[in-house]
Amino acid sequence: MVALRLAVGWHFFREGADKIISGDFSSAGFMKVAKGPLTPVFRAMAWDADGLARLDEKATLDAWNQYREQVVRRYGLDDKQAAKAEGIYKNSEQQLKDFFEENAEDIYVYRKGLERRDLNRQDPAYNEVTSLSGQASQIERELSGQVGPWLAEIEAIRSGYVRDLNGLATEEQTARGSLAMNKPGRKLMDTVFIDQIIPVFDLIVGALLILGLLTRLTSLAGAGFLATIIATQWPWAPGAVPAHYQIIEMFALLVLAAVGAGRFFGLDFFTGLLWRRCCRKKTENNSSENN
Repeated sequence: MVALRLAVGWHFFREGADKIISGDFSSAGFMKVAKGPLTPVFRAMAWDADGLARLDEKATLDAWNQYREQVVRRYGLDDKQAAKAEGIYKNSEQQLKDFFEENAEDIYVYRKGLERRDLNRQDPAYNEVTSLSGQASQIERELSGQVGPWLAEIEAIRSGYVRDLNGLATEEQTARGSLAMNKPGRKLMDTVFIDQIIPVFDLIVGALLILGLLTRLTSLAGAGFLATIIATQWPWAPGAVPAHYQIIEMFALLVLAAVGAGRFFGLDFFTGLLWRRCCRKKTENNSSENN
């Protein structure tokens, strides 16, 4: 039990640490290829999965202009700095307009492709017939491959815009901290939020398992998390990515929870000892009061 607890704990800890160190963890791709009865739920959680929010020229420019105003207010930029900020916006605006003008026809075709894809998703045959399901998956991969370079180009323009605007502030002004630009098309529970939680969650679960602290609760939390991963790739759904090791590790965590493995060479031994001592003392006090 100790070896199992340490092995699972180390795996969670390393997963969390690696995600935090790399800084580029994203669950969006995994959510987009979800299979099974909960597919619509998981796909809806993927932030701007089809890139439509970022491919909305007017909404994007409005957000960028609003961000420029926020930067001016945040840093208290003077008139000269504000004028430079306006120039940076105009330059980025022109880059974005050039991008949309150059790719207008292809983007139109892409939107039509998304409409056909959505119709396929509503057709039960595409989910039940293996050959049709394979065709639908191929179409979705092609659409995803098509939009990827566009979003990368938009992100490059956006990143340069944010960098240049923040670069206008003096050292004294930047003492307030840099201002991040909000992502368009956000929802309350989307992958942007999830991606901030998962690395920390993995790290905490791993550390607690290694220490053998709150093992029952921690193991149940870890098992629940793995259950959601398994649900995104339903084992019996056509085309699902095998989740064998997640299933095995989920049951391992359930065993650790059932046994209370933190009692063995873990801090739960001491917390349990203190708890029993407190309960015994409380019982003795109640007994003396009754007498």
